[in-house]
Amino acid sequence: MRPKKRYILLSMSDVDSEEEFESRLFQTIIKMDPLLPIKGNFRLIRNLNKKIGGGFLGVISIGNKYKYDAIFLLSLVGKFYKSNLLTLKSSGSLKNIKKEEDSRYGTNAE
Repeated sequence: MRPKKRYILLSMSDVDSEEEFESRLFQTIIKMDPLLPIKGNFRLIRNLNKKIGGGFLGVISIGNKYKYDAIFLLSLVGKFYKSNLLTLKSSGSLKNIKKEEDSRYGTNAE
């Protein structure tokens, strides 16, 4: 049986590129729990990242077993960088993100 995945939408302010977004994200996660990216199959979905306003929006995939650990650690990203976190409850939410070009999910972290 295939393991379930959970998708998390993360927005960071003052980020100019996808590489900077990814490095900030993984630096914070690895500082807090170095084995979570390996255990939970933590990854950034490349084709769903967008530059919005003064920040960057990215979708993260995590194994369902480690979703609470990931949500806790991603909420700590806000301690280091200005960010906003939203969990996506179904794959239908992912399809909507793919369809809409300029839609905004969640709220501003300002």
